[in-house]
Amino acid sequence: MIEFRAPTRRSLLLMLGAAIAGAGAATRAQAKTSKAAAAYRGAPNGQQSCANCSYFNAPSGCGVVSGPVSARGWCNLWG
Repeated sequence: MIEFRAPTRRSLLLMLGAAIAGAGAATRAQAKTSKAAAAYRGAPNGQQSCANCSYFNAPSGCGVVSGPVSARGWCNLWG
C-alpha cells in the first residue's frame, strides 16, 4: 500500500521559491527596452562598450535592448 505524506513547510517554501525564480527569469528574458529608452549610442563610454557588457550577445544582439547593437556601442543599461 502506498502511503501519502503531506509536504513539509520547508519543501513547500523551496517549491515556491523555485517557481518565483523561474517566473522572474522568463519575464527578464522577454522584457527588452527600446534603444531610445536605454539612451543607446554607437560609440563606447570610456572603457564601457557593448562588447564587454554582460548583456551583449555577439555579433550584434543584446539581452535587454531590442534590435541590433554594435559591439562598439554603449547604453545606460551597461552591466
